[in-house]
Amino acid sequence: MPAARVHSSLNDDADLAGPTSGSVRFLLEAACVVIISAGIKAASDILSLILLGFLLAYSALPSVKWMMHKFHLGKTVALSLVVVLMGTLAVLLMVPLYENVANVKEKLPIYEEQAHHLYQQVAIVLSAHGIDITSLSASKLSTSSEIVKFAQLILPQAGQLFSDGLVVVLLGGILLSMIARETEKVGVRSTLALVGNDVANFISVSATTGVLTALADLVLLVAFGVDFPLVCCVLYFFLNFIPSIGFFLALVTPSCLALLMLGWKKALLVLGGLVLTQLISQYAITPMLLKRKGVRVSSMEKTVSLLWWVFLLGPVGGILAIPLTLALKRFAPNLFVEGRIAAQSE
Repeated sequence: MPAARVHSSLNDDADLAGPTSGSVRFLLEAACVVIISAGIKAASDILSLILLGFLLAYSALPSVKWMMHKFHLGKTVALSLVVVLMGTLAVLLMVPLYENVANVKEKLPIYEEQAHHLYQQVAIVLSAHGIDITSLSASKLSTSSEIVKFAQLILPQAGQLFSDGLVVVLLGGILLSMIARETEKVGVRSTLALVGNDVANFISVSATTGVLTALADLVLLVAFGVDFPLVCCVLYFFLNFIPSIGFFLALVTPSCLALLMLGWKKALLVLGGLVLTQLISQYAITPMLLKRKGVRVSSMEKTVSLLWWVFLLGPVGGILAIPLTLALKRFAPNLFVEGRIAAQSE
């Protein structure tokens, strides 16, 4: 009888140890997530550039493979051509963009005058319907000095943005060289290869639809005479990677410029054309290409990933949200399984 009681007591202790050890593992995993998240948020400025470089490298990797198969080039030659092409396009694109942003300051007085004129028209229409907004003076809404101060604040940030863009392109070229030269991947490297394929597929689809839609928008904006069409289209290309809200953010700048320069009637036509092109891109072309590539992201995953990565990385997290989520979906489960196997073996 004493031996049976001792055996029963040991079994009871084992039953209690199972849930307890499971709870401890859960708390340890949660603590690791919190610590890693805090580290990511603290180093978000540097990590954002590195992650954008990885994104650029993985998006350019299919071009290297395409050149090797299409023109029968060696890996080194194809890689060199792609890197040179990336740098050339970056310079050719950033120089006119910086000039356009610098010219915004010269346009500010014109925009201020148009804003006051638009305000007076709105006030007349509202007063005809019995709504008086004369107490809200246009001079209080915006003054030239306030607009100039705003421009002086924005222009240095734009310069920093362009310099960061050059750093991202340089990092992308270096990382592309490192990734393309990997011939054999085992263990964690094979997982990273699968992650890279998913990210590259998503980025290639988003970049393809983004370029096509940006070109269509460029033609539309040039046809209507909207200011800074190149800036608007490049802005749309990057906002195209942001799930859910990127669609609406891309409409703000060109619509406001059209409203100030062309009046509300032509602004509505511009807005309608932009909405039409984006609806075709977001709800017809992109889902079809993603399904063909085997990349699936639910609406809940898009929303949660957007909020989480924007919280950790800032605005850049919106662009990186889906690729990082795809990477975690592949990589994180393997880490937890390996960790639990190691814990059980001990």
